[in-house]
Amino acid sequence: MKLRVAIVDDEKPARDRMRRLVADLPDVEIVGEAGNVAEAVVLVDSTRPDLLLLDVQIPGGDGFDVLRQVTHTPQVVFTTAFDHYAVKAFEVKSLDYLLKPVPKERLADAVERARRSAGREPGEVLRLLEEIRAGLPGPSEHATPSRIPAKRGAKILLLDPAEVIWFESEGELVHARTAEGRALVERPLGDLEEQLSASFFRIHRSYLVNVSKIGVIVPEEAGTYRVVMRDEAKTALPLSRRQAQKLREIIPW
Repeated sequence: MKLRVAIVDDEKPARDRMRRLVADLPDVEIVGEAGNVAEAVVLVDSTRPDLLLLDVQIPGGDGFDVLRQVTHTPQVVFTTAFDHYAVKAFEVKSLDYLLKPVPKERLADAVERARRSAGREPGEVLRLLEEIRAGLPGPSEHATPSRIPAKRGAKILLLDPAEVIWFESEGELVHARTAEGRALVERPLGDLEEQLSASFFRIHRSYLVNVSKIGVIVPEEAGTYRVVMRDEAKTALPLSRRQAQKLREIIPW
């Protein structure tokens, strides 16, 4: 008998990747996907999935709001960029909490765990989600994640934001630059900008830099600038005229 799975995540690249991973698993059927609370509620109640792969923080509220509003409560596996204490709560109760980018092996294990937990009472799922919500910021807060999941080759890295010199986007791909090199981050640059606004600054549509890693600001023609970073190569990145005005409010020069 196939396990019917629904995917909820506000980032389309993350949903697409999850869909590919789930499609490779045996005896699993994807019944749909959603990007916010309202869409997720309609999806769950209309398709009645056995398993919901649910991002914790999504537009319109959070994962808690989804499970509060649905009339059908499926098994839940959480997927998120945050590494708060909820991992322990879900391990104890045989549910799972997967840190992005989700490794294929961990997802397969989580799906199997959900398959074995098919008899869990809906109220127990809600109680566990109360625990996770208590440890996470609400949708109106911009908390800085303690670690940023990234991939370098086959390795999954958990980067300390303080170690990231800058993030750069190349089309739909976003990479983090550290002293050790580049690592793929499966998060939109705008999302990273919002979450890391306390210590990072968007100097250009393609670059989000760690303000503490800026070494030199070099004027150029037409009112533009170059920002020289404190990496080993002293990389110079473009600073637009508009963003230069905003940067002056943070670092007067």
